Amino acid sequence: MADLLSQVKKTIEEYKMLSFNDVVVVGVSGGPDSIALLHILYSLKEQYGLTLCVVHLNHMLRGEEARKEAQFVADLAEKWCLDYRILERDIAKISKEKGLSTEEAGHKVRHEIFRQIGQEIGANKLALGHHADDRAETVLIHLLQGTGLEGLAAMPPKGDWIIRPLAKSFKKDIIKYCQVNNLEYFWDQSNEQLIFLRNKVRLNLLPYLKKEFNPQIIESLLRLEDIIVLENQYLDLESSKGFDKILIIREHGKIVLNKEKLFQEHLAIQRRVIRKAYNLLRPEEQGLSFGHVEDILNLARTKQGSKQLNLPQGIVLKSVYNRLELIDSRLRTEKETEFYSLQWDVPGTIQLPDNQVLKASFTEAKPEFAQGFWEVVLDGEKIVPPLIVRRRKPGDRIRPLGMAGTKKVKDIFIERKIPKEIRDAVPVVCSGKDIVWLPGITINEGYKAGPNTKIFLKLEIDKK
Repeated sequence: MADLLSQVKKTIEEYKMLSFNDVVVVGVSGGPDSIALLHILYSLKEQYGLTLCVVHLNHMLRGEEARKEAQFVADLAEKWCLDYRILERDIAKISKEKGLSTEEAGHKVRHEIFRQIGQEIGANKLALGHHADDRAETVLIHLLQGTGLEGLAAMPPKGDWIIRPLAKSFKKDIIKYCQVNNLEYFWDQSNEQLIFLRNKVRLNLLPYLKKEFNPQIIESLLRLEDIIVLENQYLDLESSKGFDKILIIREHGKIVLNKEKLFQEHLAIQRRVIRKAYNLLRPEEQGLSFGHVEDILNLARTKQGSKQLNLPQGIVLKSVYNRLELIDSRLRTEKETEFYSLQWDVPGTIQLPDNQVLKASFTEAKPEFAQGFWEVVLDGEKIVPPLIVRRRKPGDRIRPLGMAGTKKVKDIFIERKIPKEIRDAVPVVCSGKDIVWLPGITINEGYKAGPNTKIFLKLEIDKK
């Protein structure tokens, strides 16, 4: 059917879905939508120089019928001389083990497989057969279940590596395309069962809304999604700017945010920053619910001591002083960092086991330095080289700047509200037996530069 093909070509061009020499994974269930999609991409293969790989997943929910469908897809791929992968996964078992609905489990497993195969073959696109009716249904479903803007724009024509060439095509036109081109397909009988929410929306709710309220309801829902996709892109851009300002630490298995800076942002940005932090640790998951985000923000507003919250998929949230920490409990453990003690030849640079970098230089002119004890100036003549840089240990004491006597380093950490989790990351810099510098915290009063200092020792640390 030329009209559908022309429409799909227009959609591909409008959203720049394909480029020459793309390697495309095509999700093919065997139904009319995915068969029409595969046929159209096959017809565009030479024009775009496409390499197509057909991927079919048997969910093992429909017995012999599902096996026949898998064989049908394999036979079609061979007939058209296309690379293909036919896989089986026990979705019922997986959904039970992970506490997901069969639809959620199927979605998760399919996309894990698509990613895996895409990496194996070097694919840069994943083509799915979602059409206009699917997209409208999804908007309604998410609206009924309760969602934010992300949920209302969950099935855009193009996103990440996913493309949906049928995004603006209707089911009835797809069926006609298959008939005109003599394309066989399988019809999943479960699509007619009203035990599934999507089927209830497609078979009952949408026809009712179309008849009683708006004959163009599908077009209206698609227009809503198109609007929200663009507004989401803008809000994502703004929240990324906010995230960069709020972020303190980003490392493998841990994200730390500045609570004070977080609450300086608009509530809409606060929520997106929280979601982004979680998604950086769990990119493969669908993200946090509205309730979880609100729980996190409420916890962050609490000023009494240290609080903790367990989030989905093994992420632990800790609210400690002015820090909000999201920790992947699957990767991080509570065991203490190994002790180290290193010789620091000054002047010179030293890199610590955790990749922090310290620099030292002598000068006869007193240098300017930043506030906050990240850059400090000591009396160079009082220093006994080499300096020693080590982890803190029990009983450590220092004479803080401005004080007559010494004080336990542990007590200084507590007074300065340094979280327990990062105290071992603060290097202890010693000259002989004396601690002379705690970066970012204080220096030793007895080693400060004064009016009679002739040789100045400047010490610096990379705050990151």
